[in-house]
Amino acid sequence: MDEAFFMENNLGINRFVQLTYMTLCSTGPVPLQRLESAYRGIQCIIHPHVGENQVDVGALSYVCARLPQCVFQIDRVLFGQSETFLRESGVALESCTEVYAKARRRRYLFDNKQTLIAFIASKSDLDDVIPSLLALQIEWNKCHRYLRSITFPARLEDIERETIAIAFHIDLLELEKLERLFGDRFLTVLKTMQARACDLHVQNYEASYCRYRKETEAWWKHIKTFCPDIETRPVYFISSNTHSLINLISGFAEDNAEEILQYAHTQLDLADYARLYTTLEGERKQNLLYFLLMKYEQAGPGVSDVSPRRIAWEQQMGISRICSSKTLDVPTQVIDLCKLAQRSQNPRFRQLLADSPAMVLNIDYPLGRTAYFILNKIAEHVTKILGVYVIGKAASLFADRGDVLIPSFIADQHTRNQYYFENAIQANDIVPFLDTNVHGIYDNQRAVTVLGTMLQNKQMLNDLLLSGFTDLEMEAGPYLAAIYELTRPKRYPERETITISSKDMAVGIVHYVSDNPLSEQRLDTNLELNGVDATYACTRAVLEKVLVKERENHA
Repeated sequence: MDEAFFMENNLGINRFVQLTYMTLCSTGPVPLQRLESAYRGIQCIIHPHVGENQVDVGALSYVCARLPQCVFQIDRVLFGQSETFLRESGVALESCTEVYAKARRRRYLFDNKQTLIAFIASKSDLDDVIPSLLALQIEWNKCHRYLRSITFPARLEDIERETIAIAFHIDLLELEKLERLFGDRFLTVLKTMQARACDLHVQNYEASYCRYRKETEAWWKHIKTFCPDIETRPVYFISSNTHSLINLISGFAEDNAEEILQYAHTQLDLADYARLYTTLEGERKQNLLYFLLMKYEQAGPGVSDVSPRRIAWEQQMGISRICSSKTLDVPTQVIDLCKLAQRSQNPRFRQLLADSPAMVLNIDYPLGRTAYFILNKIAEHVTKILGVYVIGKAASLFADRGDVLIPSFIADQHTRNQYYFENAIQANDIVPFLDTNVHGIYDNQRAVTVLGTMLQNKQMLNDLLLSGFTDLEMEAGPYLAAIYELTRPKRYPERETITISSKDMAVGIVHYVSDNPLSEQRLDTNLELNGVDATYACTRAVLEKVLVKERENHA
């Protein structure tokens, strides 16, 4: 086994990971500054200017989008697995407000003073939050030093942008990127960083493997409350998102296309897309409509009542949306295939699903190790799992944004296992749904499940590329560990080479490329429309697998 896949040969990353867990073993608050040296030693690919004088706009943009806005008001971050344990430990939660990050699903509480509470669903949350906080603290303190001699005006529009750009050692284009990131809060954030240095303290209140299982059990009970017969029905498990599968089967977007387009035409940032819609055909036209529907919903209740109407429509179709439980922030959708066949206008659904006893359980893909606990818990409770399909984002070491990667081998940094498996999804399954003149489709790829997006550097990525790895993601390894326990009479092992095979349960894993860390296609810029066609092509392929399986089951 080549240990280079698993960090042992990468001293900087391995040292930081080990020191993080040793530090968080303390029962008291710990200065985050104690981990700064180890973090700098990673030479994180997302934070390339960590040791330089200039403000790293890319890194700051990345972490600010993945932390709640109140992070500029806090000086303490508490980690906990449950409200109950935090209360028992003396943490006052009564006056706290729920806050969320723009680009990362995780539940936070803010005491409206100086304390942020982050709920962890698995150790992957720690691997994600700690480096993000360190990157923020380092870049904040750079800004603090550079802004001390600047006098700010009272109004945002009066800021001398050139002066700030020079102080930050960046150009005006990068400063504009920061201004877009913070919007109306730009001046407030600059004044906050000028007024004080960042000196965060972190405290881990609980780190119990059993508690992860308990919180996942509470999540499952929440689902069962809404769908009491799910434990007696065969289930297709899909890990994807909360929109693509539902859009393809509900018909809501198509029925409300005129209203959606009217809204898009009134928005400066969407009007070009609305005009483009009239020139497209087939799947690409549908995909763009779904994208515009998402933007329409994000406009909020003050603009339209589309969200409650959509939910009511979906319920009529046999689609139940189940909000996440308190700690485990994983929204879920349950689809009754028989009811869908009865209500849908799609003739294939009516033909193939009319007598189906099955349900589809679709979850908003979780972060890292949480995937193991979720699939493991589902397997404990449902009668039969007919298929496990994972549609996720991945970084590629050679492909472009919007391309599709289909692995047949996974190296998992969590367990140090190497998994071979027969992927139920192949390139030919994607080809009918994706313009191959624009996007590449690559099957038989070698993937590595990494600990976190900020726990890679150029040495690791180049080692992986030279070893034939092209696909970096965060969930496949934990899912395969759970699948191992579904197909074997024992717990998953570690440091083994494993072949996953099951005659009765299909396993399909497919990734669309969100970034290429060895190029300029980084995660600090929004994927937006670049990933829409690939996302829906992957989802259509998975939906087709479910329909074919149901046809075979009831032939």
